Amino acid sequence: MNPPDVNVGYKLLVGTTVTFVSACVVVMLRAVARILYASLGWDDYMMLFAVAQALVATICDFLAVNNGLGRHMVYLTKKQIPPLLFWDYLGQVFCVNALTFAKISICLSYLRILRGSHQRTLRVLCTVTAVLVFAVNTVVIISFYARCNPTHKSWDPYLPGTCWPAATETGLVILQGSFSALTDYFLSAVPIFLFKDLQISRKNKIVLCGLMSLGAVTGIFATIRTVESGESLTGSSASDSTYTTIMGLTWAGMERNIAMMIASVPPLRPLAEPVVRLTSQTFSNLMSSRRTQNSYELGSQATIQSPGLGASSKHYASAKQAAFAKDDRSTSLEHILPPQANATSVV
Repeated sequence: MNPPDVNVGYKLLVGTTVTFVSACVVVMLRAVARILYASLGWDDYMMLFAVAQALVATICDFLAVNNGLGRHMVYLTKKQIPPLLFWDYLGQVFCVNALTFAKISICLSYLRILRGSHQRTLRVLCTVTAVLVFAVNTVVIISFYARCNPTHKSWDPYLPGTCWPAATETGLVILQGSFSALTDYFLSAVPIFLFKDLQISRKNKIVLCGLMSLGAVTGIFATIRTVESGESLTGSSASDSTYTTIMGLTWAGMERNIAMMIASVPPLRPLAEPVVRLTSQTFSNLMSSRRTQNSYELGSQATIQSPGLGASSKHYASAKQAAFAKDDRSTSLEHILPPQANATSVV
């Protein structure tokens, strides 16, 4: 019995589009902050290139879903499957590319901070990480199109030819996902050693380490994506990959977008400081006004509730008002300043 004809492609489109738009806004603000308060560096150019790659990947996702990605393969025609797989594989290529250059950007950001420092080991580790990320992901991208002979058979399974065993493809996917998660966790731990010897306040060290250590979130996404992708490419799920791979693709898309977003948050501090300062000042003024109002209300209640003082207070207030009414000139502008001086000041 066939499963119901449903399309879960919307999960991929919603997850990747929302996170891409958010990442795009944050990266653009990062570029503005660099232009206004510093200068654009190679790390910024790499991140902007990663955004461009992610945009192409998102467009490919829409085209793949439009051709049937997200539906069970049994309901797809032979004409739908080749363009579906073509856009799906192309989207994965640009997705991996975006993730690659986002991580290289993070490594270059660390190297930018480490420039001229004595932490040679950390500089070497960041450089090696960037090179390995590029090498591993490039091998995975090549495998998308080298696994079949002829190449077109990679996205057109009805063509005659041969392909690598499914276990080889699954192994490469798990390798790339595991390595991606490992590098995410490593890059999120680097700030602990990076800012240890910096001559800045303890508060700023904690804030910077916290912001740059958010990369652990992308490590979690990479772990989930690896598990989902591995399950969708093994056993009975492999024969229905147009449906079963949706969640793995969704996690991969969100991973790349969140990596770009989180990596671009620390450079936003110069833009955020005026807003934070204004918000803090407004909140302090509000709290001060509230405390003053509470003190006034407590004082008024104490005066009203004091026994034996009600009548005398009223008598005192009446007498005070009468005194002011009797000598109203004592508080007038004419009495404080001579008429001529008043005329001069008005002019």
